[in-house]
Parts: sequence; structure tokens; C-alpha cells
Amino acid sequence: MRYCPNCTQPLIEREEGGRDRLACPDPGCGFIHFGNFSIGCAGVVIRDNKALLVQRGWEPFRGSWQIPGGYVEHDEPILEAVEREVLEEAGVVAKARDAIAFRHSIGGSIGGPSTNIYVVFRLDYIEGDPKWDDDEIIGAGFYSEDEMSQIEGVQGLSRWAIDKALRAPSTFGLEVERGATSMPQRPGWSLFGLQPPDLDLR
Repeated sequence: MRYCPNCTQPLIEREEGGRDRLACPDPGCGFIHFGNFSIGCAGVVIRDNKALLVQRGWEPFRGSWQIPGGYVEHDEPILEAVEREVLEEAGVVAKARDAIAFRHSIGGSIGGPSTNIYVVFRLDYIEGDPKWDDDEIIGAGFYSEDEMSQIEGVQGLSRWAIDKALRAPSTFGLEVERGATSMPQRPGWSLFGLQPPDLDLR
């Protein structure tokens, strides 16, 4: 990056927050390049005690099996993103219930110059049988743990996420705050938190 994406001024290097960073010299602009970041999401969908897997048709890892997922668009709520990815990749309609795990990867998922956050959600199956486009995805299906153990190339991260989803209590994960909350929210925010049971302290 050589020019400011906001005002097109040539960037300079200066100390910001304890590190040398590229920044815009125009004080009226204020742009600072803090690095390249991306957010991914994936969904564990369970039907009849079987987890939904898709088979990758593209590199990297072509032919491997994983839970459906992808990148969150910059203007897309993350719950909509994971539901969209499940539908696009596997043809299954599902509703996001809670976030159960995340992975932080420095250098990106395949060693690129970025940092990636990958959030795993548990989704409730609504309808649809697995179908795929024979391009990005070349297979999909619901598989039991025993069946998965017989499939070559199931990604370790997906096995880990499925194990979390199957063994965590239904009230375990971080749920989106719906309706009134004591925490003030800004436009575009989605707040996630643990939902503790109501306690009778009488």
C-alpha cells in the first residue's frame, strides 16, 4: 500500500501505538494502516445426530471435507453470513443458534500476510437435503461420528468444532442479544453473550 485509500495522499511511516505504521500525513484525514484482517465463519448443522460436511472443490485442500463456511462480507451481519454460507455450499436452510468456538490465525489460514478470526456457530437444521454446485463444492452430506471416521480427509478443525457442538449443552454458547438490553448499542452492532439462567434469590 502506497497511497491513502481515503484521500489518495502518499502514505508516510510514523510511530502509532508503539509500532511504525503507514499513515496519511493529512491531519484532516487520519487514516492509519493497522494491517490486513479478515473474518470467517462456519456452521455446525446437526440432523438426526449427524453433522453436515462439504467437500472442497477448490485449492487449497481440494477434496478434503469440512463444515460449510466462508468469509463475512464487510457490510454483512455475521449470523446472516453463516446461514448464507450453509445454504450456498450445501443447499441446506439452517438458523444460527449460538457461537461455540473461534480460531485466531496470525498470518491467515494458509500463511498469507493477514490475520484471520474464524467463528464457529451451531445452527438449527430447518429444511433441505444436501446439494452442491460441482465447482467450489463437489460433495456434501450428513454424517455420523462413526461415518466421519471412515472418510479420508476430514479436516481436524471441523472434527474439533463438531465435537464441541455435539457435546456442549444447548445453553452453552454465546447468543446474540435480541430485544432490550442494558448495554447501549450502535447501528450495525451485534452483541453476543452468555445467557445465564434466571436465578431465584429469594
